[in-house]
Amino acid sequence: MDSQTKTENCLGWAATDPTGVLSPYKFSRRPLGSDDVSIKITHCGVCYADVIWSRNMLGDSIYPLVPGHEIAGIVKEVGSNVQGIKVGDHVGVGTYVNSCRNCEYCNDGIEVQCVKGPVFTFNHIDVDGTVTKGGYSSHIVVHER
Repeated sequence: MDSQTKTENCLGWAATDPTGVLSPYKFSRRPLGSDDVSIKITHCGVCYADVIWSRNMLGDSIYPLVPGHEIAGIVKEVGSNVQGIKVGDHVGVGTYVNSCRNCEYCNDGIEVQCVKGPVFTFNHIDVDGTVTKGGYSSHIVVHER
């Protein structure tokens, strides 16, 4: 089922400035597209990258920043074109959530080498123009790949 007009309130933990202190933050995820999967996050790893970007150590953090790119969860909704993943499946999400899906690397299944660059799980621009927010949150919407 596609939910092009439906968004849900999502509760995350966000850094709002370079102190890196995380506090509760409500936001909306992008609507589920026909090739997307919505995942209820049950676990998220803690990585030094979360600290680096929360504290703007590379100078490119976009606040508020919800870190977390080592995500595990349970599928709660799938888009109409999604095959091989169903509601209730246990899944994982890594460092990126999308790519161009058209270049030779994406066609070979190595989207991390995408010539246009992969869309990272947090602190990056998503396909709808919003800033991606990571796994320190209640759920996430990602492309099925």
